[in-house]
Amino acid sequence: MADREERQLGRDVEEEMEAEVEGDRAGGVEQRRQEGRPEQQQEEEVGALAQAEAQGEEQDLVPMEEVLVDEDAVSWAEYESCEESDGPNGNGSGDEGCGEQYDTTLPSRHTYLGETEELRGRTVQEENDYVTIPLLLHSSLMNLVLVPTQTLPLTIFHPLHVSMLRNVIAKDRTFGIVHSKMSQDGTSEKARYGTTAEIYEYQEEELTGTLSIKAKGRQRFKVMSTRRETTGLIVARVQILPEIRMGNPFEMMRLQSLDKLTLPHPPEANAHIAQARDLALVRTPNSWRVRGRNSWLTPWPLWVYNQYDDLLLAQRVVNEIKRSTMIQPNMLKLPCDPQDLSHWATINLPLDDTHRLALLSLNTPTQRLRYILSVLSKCKMLTCTQCTKVIGDTSDIFSMSVEGPQGTFVNPGGYVHEMLTLSKASNLTYNVRPSTEHSWFPGYAWKIAKCSGCLCHVGWKFTATKRKLKPLKFYGLTRKAVKAKLVWDGDEGKMPHVI
Repeated sequence: MADREERQLGRDVEEEMEAEVEGDRAGGVEQRRQEGRPEQQQEEEVGALAQAEAQGEEQDLVPMEEVLVDEDAVSWAEYESCEESDGPNGNGSGDEGCGEQYDTTLPSRHTYLGETEELRGRTVQEENDYVTIPLLLHSSLMNLVLVPTQTLPLTIFHPLHVSMLRNVIAKDRTFGIVHSKMSQDGTSEKARYGTTAEIYEYQEEELTGTLSIKAKGRQRFKVMSTRRETTGLIVARVQILPEIRMGNPFEMMRLQSLDKLTLPHPPEANAHIAQARDLALVRTPNSWRVRGRNSWLTPWPLWVYNQYDDLLLAQRVVNEIKRSTMIQPNMLKLPCDPQDLSHWATINLPLDDTHRLALLSLNTPTQRLRYILSVLSKCKMLTCTQCTKVIGDTSDIFSMSVEGPQGTFVNPGGYVHEMLTLSKASNLTYNVRPSTEHSWFPGYAWKIAKCSGCLCHVGWKFTATKRKLKPLKFYGLTRKAVKAKLVWDGDEGKMPHVI
């Protein structure tokens, strides 16, 4: 009896879905038929309407039929199309007027390091493997949380670290970065999680012995043990953490006869391709309907599965970024893959070190995206870490680089800064003249900005050296000197939390 009822339910759902699809097709045919009417008839109709409007005649309006639209389907379509623009400059700064558009690829090249030699090849460790790698623990890297895909420029002066990096370049070009900070007793505390960094360009000054490198964050790892060698270097035994992707929840519980309806093109209508394409970012109106029907066969409603769908979570993160900042996905080309997007958001959003370390320990993009959503919607203001004076608004965050609004740079003294770019900033003072020397943004002069409350260094103000260059000015806040306020639900009138 139960089998007969299930088969009857399947047949009813199939007939309903096919009727909906046929209705959509019929509507499209009717629309095309109407659009194909003779031009003379169309002109006559337009003329009649214009005459009726001129005479002020009242015409009965035909009520529009209510159509139920899946909210997730609509928002996903907006996410994929991204037809909005963010101003004439295309960089999200909001500057109006004609001018020369800034080349946002320049900051990511780090040309201030000079001419570098490129290294070819890629080193990838097997997931869950235990490997031994050297750790680069340098004073300039204190409080740095390296994330996969993040660019890390370095200028190294210490002979011990230069020697270590030479050996790394000669072998597999890979070393480890672990977050470290000074404790109250003056010792260095190291985190349990870190990221491998692979050198892809380097330059060595023979006269001074200085080594400049460009590295890229690759794979997350967990530190199992560390030891200090006779040379003074720290070597760690680490486990390479896996990247786990959650499968389609309806893979084993679905009406297979409806797989053909999830495909954009009828020639590809077979179960294998339908399921493969659904896992490969297929989101069509029919696929949303099928997901709803498939959820009827499970003990949980559809909204439960949507909370853990990494594609939906990625779409919601992008929508929240568009809503709360000046970043526009169509101009910046945000990653579509949930795993890459989770790393991008961890790098570029104003998250505290504790949040970034927590994200680094999570093995699935689904968990990371849910974590980011819970924090991102509550970030409102950027304040000074010393006096909590408001420096900027998260709604003024925009990108001056193709890599995102937050970039990692190194100054001539070898100190590494993670800098967030804003179109506006407040409560700042300046006491030096602008300089173009060693500028991280070619074409812009910089001057040091300090908090007006405690006079601590919080960033820089950048001004264009050419009047036609857009934007004319922007601000860069170093992440170590600012922190984000978290405003929780119902706390608008209270003192906001600070992370």
